[in-house]
Amino acid sequence: MELISAENGMSPTWSPDGQQIAFLSNRAEGWDLYTMPAGGGEATRLTSGATADDPAWSTDGRWIALERNHRIEAVSPDGKERKVLVEEASHPTWSPTNQLAFARNCDLYVREPDGNERLMLRDADQPHWSADGRTIVFTRRGIWELDVDSGDLRQRTQSPSDESPCIQFDGDIVFIRHGQLMIIHQDGAMTDISYHPSPAGAPDPHPLEIDTVAYQLHDGGNWDIVTASLEHGNVRKLTRATWTSWNARL
Repeated sequence: MELISAENGMSPTWSPDGQQIAFLSNRAEGWDLYTMPAGGGEATRLTSGATADDPAWSTDGRWIALERNHRIEAVSPDGKERKVLVEEASHPTWSPTNQLAFARNCDLYVREPDGNERLMLRDADQPHWSADGRTIVFTRRGIWELDVDSGDLRQRTQSPSDESPCIQFDGDIVFIRHGQLMIIHQDGAMTDISYHPSPAGAPDPHPLEIDTVAYQLHDGGNWDIVTASLEHGNVRKLTRATWTSWNARL
């Protein structure tokens, strides 16, 4: 098991059971994929070499999809198994039935569990599948929703700076605007959250708690992985960038 610096933790995402967080770090002089306990602790390095990006857990927790070498690969949480899923693709996101949505040339595709691919929508990027599988949120010069069954579209925001949408269990959408964490509620009301993730720090909802997200926080020149309550505003750091040891612990 390899220990990871608390510095430079990026793109955190929860495991389906809420017990682990997968994230990216350049501790080893390259952006690699790691996992760590959700409560803090030792981190395990899963990839090396080519830059990793956009980690996403499969619904059954058996795989973590990620972008490397302009394709989507999957690695097991212990790092012992890996495979290529899709060529020339980015932004993987899983449905509850382990369909894989992804972006290719800013179009939205879905890969079925049997490996077949189909085009879902033109001009759609940064997809995120809802927990019930009914909705995909994505960016198209703003935040949009796609009803997977009917194909109906609904525009939720109109700012081209809005990115990294993530739909919560209650239908609210968390996203990034100018580096600020935002929520748009089902009734259209918008909440400006008072903590500041980086523009690349896509929020990821806790699979067990509706009001909790994980994201990366840039503070004083350091990166930390934190969790935040969207209801109460409580922020909890899972890493400590100021520690002199290389352990990421509470």
